[in-house]
Amino acid sequence: MSGLLSKEQRSAFHRDGFIILENFAPADTLARLNADLNSLPDDARQMVQGDTFTQRILLDEVALTHTPALRDVVTSKRFLDPIYYCGAKWHRPIVYLQRIVNGGQDTKQNDPQKTMHSDSFHPSIKAWLFLEDVPLEKGPFTYVRGSNQLTRKRLAWEYRQSILGPDKMNTYAARGSLRAFPDDLAAMGLPAPESLAVKAGTLVIANTNGFHGRGQAEGYQTRLEIWAYGRYNPFNPFPGIASGLLHRLENSIVQAFYRHKDKVAARTGKRPSWYRIPKEDMLGKTVTPSLKQDQGHTRQKMSP
Repeated sequence: MSGLLSKEQRSAFHRDGFIILENFAPADTLARLNADLNSLPDDARQMVQGDTFTQRILLDEVALTHTPALRDVVTSKRFLDPIYYCGAKWHRPIVYLQRIVNGGQDTKQNDPQKTMHSDSFHPSIKAWLFLEDVPLEKGPFTYVRGSNQLTRKRLAWEYRQSILGPDKMNTYAARGSLRAFPDDLAAMGLPAPESLAVKAGTLVIANTNGFHGRGQAEGYQTRLEIWAYGRYNPFNPFPGIASGLLHRLENSIVQAFYRHKDKVAARTGKRPSWYRIPKEDMLGKTVTPSLKQDQGHTRQKMSP
């Protein structure tokens, strides 16, 4: 797989845990991508964590049928090859259009994604192609440089976490997504988290076994991106196969999961974690001053 990235990019990824590909999508490509958004199916979903809304539309075959610019980018070798290398698998990632809405509601609850964390005990991959500028005030993707490396201090820290037991961990850590606070990072000899403020059109790919999170945004701020992820069985030595058929099957499983959760919610009267919202709520450009009460959560209504 070494031919999928330049030597400098490979070195940066293994050293830092992430790479930044600036101007991956130049201005004309960005214009075509943004023009495609109105043609996406009305299939947006939202999760609420603290004061943050995560809004997504799955870029499956149905969505890409009507969005040629999006299809050309997310199925291109230029997009997929770096992800294959960084994920160490010939396996197409699941891809979404994603908007992060910071400060979407007034609450004292914290967004757990804004605490530095690792996604799993083994390497996994996420990628962001930012469709808008993401300055510091928008809460950019944040990473602890070099935390992808399993040093003796990192392994000792993980061992100490493992013997705490799930009853002494927060919910996410008990499920395997360990949280790392400033004292933890210092104990592992790691630097402070680094916010990656980037220009529109930048592609960032990260090993999310390293410590990462969302940046602390200033009030109500949003960012729009194409988001991809891959988390593969670490005990499977097979290098994978970038099969379109397998990719379609995995997308179908994702949609079936959502439909199942919708049915459970309808039966129990409880809202699913990922619930449907109008596409306009995700892709709107302005925020009305009114607030909409939504089954126990106060949600700012976005207009086109």
